[in-house]
Amino acid sequence: MKINNKYFGPIEYASEDKIYFPEGLFGFEDHKEFLPIPFDEESDTLICLQSLDEEALCFILLNPFRFFADYNPQISEEDRSALGSPKNEDISYYVIGVIREQLSNSTANLKAPIAVNYCTRDARQIILEDSNYTFRHSLVSQQKEGE
Repeated sequence: MKINNKYFGPIEYASEDKIYFPEGLFGFEDHKEFLPIPFDEESDTLICLQSLDEEALCFILLNPFRFFADYNPQISEEDRSALGSPKNEDISYYVIGVIREQLSNSTANLKAPIAVNYCTRDARQIILEDSNYTFRHSLVSQQKEGE
């Protein structure tokens, strides 16, 4: 199968590459199937999440643990059940990033991460109860000197 991505152009993919969101993403509930496309094949630090329902729709995902060392999402039993009750080590977390031309204006949504069941490739966007996490958490505040 093939889809055209705004960052990479035409991309070939197999059905097992897809991630399925039974409930869609917040605000995009009608979009259920997405293709994760890493910006660097060797790393999951930055990923383009391409909708397979609409070519113009894609999101930038960040591996939050590479930017926020103390990030510790606690998934509810309801969310875990919706993902098929995976073990903790079988859940991957990503956050939606808004990358601006001026890096000081770039943010990450730590409050509503995407949890992916690594084994089934089912995913769910969840809202964390933790008040330390925000919908627009600055990326610049997390930069280390020299980065």
